[in-house]
Amino acid sequence: MSVLRRYLPLVTLLAAITGFYLYHLDKVGVLGPDEPRYAAIGQSMAHTGDWVTPRLWGSPWFEKPPLLYWMTAAGTLAGLNPELAGRLPVVLLSLFFLGTAFALLRREFGPEAASVSVCLLATSAGWVAYSSLCLTDLPLAAFFSLAVFLALPLLHSTKDIKGPPWRFAAIGACLGLAMLAKGLVPIALAVPGVWFLRRSWRQWWLVAVFCLLAAGPWYAAVYLRNGQPFIEEFFWKHHFERLYSPSLQHVQPWYYYFPVLVGGLFPWTPLLGLFGRSGSVWDTRRRFLLATALFGLVFFSISLNKLPGYLLPLMPALFALLGAQFAQRPITELGRGWLIACALAIACIPWLATALPDALAAGRITALHITRVTPTEVFYIAAPLAVLLLARRSWTGPLLILCIVAGGIYLKTTAYPVLDERVSARGLWRQVRRLPGTVCDAGINRDWLYGLNFYRGNALPACEGKRFDFALRSEDHARPLIMNKK
Repeated sequence: MSVLRRYLPLVTLLAAITGFYLYHLDKVGVLGPDEPRYAAIGQSMAHTGDWVTPRLWGSPWFEKPPLLYWMTAAGTLAGLNPELAGRLPVVLLSLFFLGTAFALLRREFGPEAASVSVCLLATSAGWVAYSSLCLTDLPLAAFFSLAVFLALPLLHSTKDIKGPPWRFAAIGACLGLAMLAKGLVPIALAVPGVWFLRRSWRQWWLVAVFCLLAAGPWYAAVYLRNGQPFIEEFFWKHHFERLYSPSLQHVQPWYYYFPVLVGGLFPWTPLLGLFGRSGSVWDTRRRFLLATALFGLVFFSISLNKLPGYLLPLMPALFALLGAQFAQRPITELGRGWLIACALAIACIPWLATALPDALAAGRITALHITRVTPTEVFYIAAPLAVLLLARRSWTGPLLILCIVAGGIYLKTTAYPVLDERVSARGLWRQVRRLPGTVCDAGINRDWLYGLNFYRGNALPACEGKRFDFALRSEDHARPLIMNKK
């Protein structure tokens, strides 16, 4: 009975988080240029039976490895609708990772530290957002982070590290699956692990063998089937040119990831201040987690091309390090002052629910603006502040997490219908397919074009050289206009 009472709050929180993740998962159409492409490739694999060569509307597409495509294909074969086929497998993988991460961190730092790590990660803006989209960032983050957490028990001693062979094999298998998610990126991010496990070099062969067993068959098969074009496109262009070439259209300044990290950790960003608190323990495991996060931040910042999701593999290590602060002390000792800023951030979620569609439609975060606050939003704004002022110290953290879940559900309910019409191509496609004639592309932003192609089932033809009844043209990120050419 005592065990049940001990874990009941955690089980309640995880049930609430699971419901939040699954809520309205398909109430907004595919977003941006990447999600429709990845979902379309997965659908193609399911329909053609070719699980080796990724194809986008009939043509080979070597931008990413196949793990996400396989997941989407499985969802398609299970009879899920186009949005759920790509998103539900990602959500399930995220939930599986959170449960496994809790088990691994619990053995290292205790149940309280593991609970803090997992619950904060699961309710952070970055992890929530990428757990709900058909993108490669979450699969990479999940399997790379499992490899990191599996390595933690090997760092207990400063003497020669041996460890059971199965643990090295599991690390290798996770790195192999991460390579199937995003190529060579997890190998680069594993550099700190090589240093911290340098004394166990005699067992590295197990990591290499199981990594190759997991990833090697697909890489060999796709090369044998497609030859040099795969090497040039996949490795040279999308791995090495990404570091220095502006051709991939994601050029950002070197400091780009600092505000991205602040936003990705929302609403728990203020808790980063705990790392500078006196009395913090910095044993080898904690230094390894910190080195993994810092190395990844520097590595991604050096690259000329940057996207927000690149930081996702670093977030589990950061939150594990944050939770480890409570391995020797209960979280109830955390002063309310640390949570004031977090509660204020949680109170902003209802405002984000109405402001987010405008920002995404404009394609820039600076388009966020304050709108009129409704009575319903007043309730969601007041709830975390009331918790902070009135709740018992031991219940403050769990109740704030429930406030995030409630606010997140409100955000989905409010923002998703607007996003579906103004940001996703699904709303535009409903209008286009009712047009009494042929339609062509007269210059559509890629954010809209790939989504239209996804719902259309093939690429929209260009207007040049043929006669069409209607043409679509967009300016910047704005919704394309339908022009009558009759």
